Amino acid sequence: MANSWSDSKGLAISEKIRARARIGLVVAADWAARNQIRHHWPVWNANTGRFPYHVHLHTDAHFWSLAWNTSRMAQGLLSAWRILGRKEDLTSIDFAVEYVKSLQYFSPEKPELAGLFIAETPLSDYISMRDSIECAQALVAHYAATKNEISFLRAKRFFDNFAAMMNSGAWPAAAWWRVPRLEPLLHVKNEFPKAPVEWNWNNFVGALPLAQFAGITGEKKYLQCAERLGDLILKHSVRADGAMHSSIPIRIHTSSPDNVLDNDDGLCVSLIALWKHTRKAKYLDAAVANGDWWISRGDKLPDTFTVPSVLVVILADLARATGEKRFTDFIEALADRFFALQIQRDERPLVKGAFRGEDMAEDYRKGSSSADFISLRSTAYGLLALGKLAAGNARQWNPAYSGFGL
Repeated sequence: MANSWSDSKGLAISEKIRARARIGLVVAADWAARNQIRHHWPVWNANTGRFPYHVHLHTDAHFWSLAWNTSRMAQGLLSAWRILGRKEDLTSIDFAVEYVKSLQYFSPEKPELAGLFIAETPLSDYISMRDSIECAQALVAHYAATKNEISFLRAKRFFDNFAAMMNSGAWPAAAWWRVPRLEPLLHVKNEFPKAPVEWNWNNFVGALPLAQFAGITGEKKYLQCAERLGDLILKHSVRADGAMHSSIPIRIHTSSPDNVLDNDDGLCVSLIALWKHTRKAKYLDAAVANGDWWISRGDKLPDTFTVPSVLVVILADLARATGEKRFTDFIEALADRFFALQIQRDERPLVKGAFRGEDMAEDYRKGSSSADFISLRSTAYGLLALGKLAAGNARQWNPAYSGFGL
C-alpha cells in the first residue's frame, strides 16, 4: 500500500489539489494583510493586530476580532508563511501576536489569574479559559515557527498557572467570568467560581499546546498535565463508535440532538499530539476511530461551514500519523466542497480570499443565514487546512492544530 505521507513530498494527494491550496493560501493571506488593523505614526490605534470578526456580505457591516480568533488567525497564517516564505505574511502574524500579548493579564490585584488572557481588548472585563488556551496555543506555534523568545516566555507563564489551577482543583467553573474594571475593591474581594477541570469538555483542548510545549522544553510537568487532559478526552468526549461528543448541549459546536461535535475544537488533533509526544497507542487509536467515524458518514456531513476545513485538518494529520491512504482518499473526495467555501471572485477588499460561513449568524443579525457572512473562524480554519494540503515537505508543515511541525 502506498504511504499517504512523505517527509520530502508532503501528503499523497493530487497535484491539482495541492496547486489549488497554494493559490488559496495566497489570496487568504492577502485578505488578512489587507484588512488587519495597523497603526502608523502619528495615527495610533489600540486595535492594531485585529482582523474583521466577520463581514455581512450584503452590507459589508463588520466588527473586529477577539482574543481567540485573532489567535487562531495568527496560527492559520503560519501556514502561508511557512509555505510561501513571504515577509508580509510574517508581518501579519507578528501584529496579531502582539495584540494577543497585550491581552495577557498580570494585574497585582489578582495574582492567581496571572498569565491568562482578557477576552476582547486590554480594557475588557471578561476572561475565558478556552479563549486563553487559544491565545497560549498561538504563542507556542509562533515560537515553534519563529523562535520568538518573548512568545516562549509568555506561553510559559500561562502554562505554569494553567498547571497550578489543574493541580489545585481551582479551575474556573464558568465559560466567562468577570474581572471588574470599575470596582477595584469588588475585584480584590470576590473570587471566581471554581470547579474541577472536567466540568467542560473544551477545557481538554489544552492538551495540544501543553504537549507541544513539553516537546519544546523537555519538562515533564507539562506533558503530565497534557496526559491528564488527554485521558479526560478519552473518558468524557470519545463515544464508543469513535465520534466526539459533548455531555451538554453546545449549539455552535453541534447540530445533532445527541450532541455529537461537528467542530471538535481541536480534540482529535490533541490526541494525535499526545501520541506523537508519548507514543501511547490509546491516543492514536481514539483519533483514528474518530477519523474512521467521519469517513463512515460519506457525503452525509453536517451542514455547517466549519466541517470541511476541520475535517481536512484532522484527516491530514491522521494520514501523516498512520500512512493510511483512506484518509487522503476522503480528503480528495471532500476537496471540492472545501475549496467552494473560499470566495475568490468577489473583488471587494473585505471579502476576496476569506472563507464563507458564520455558524453563529443568528446571534449577530436576526433573520440572517450562515451563508450571509464571511467569518474569521471559517477563514482561520481554512488557512490551517490549506496549509496541510499545500505543504510540499515536512519543513513546510504548520505546528498549529497539528501533532506535527515542531
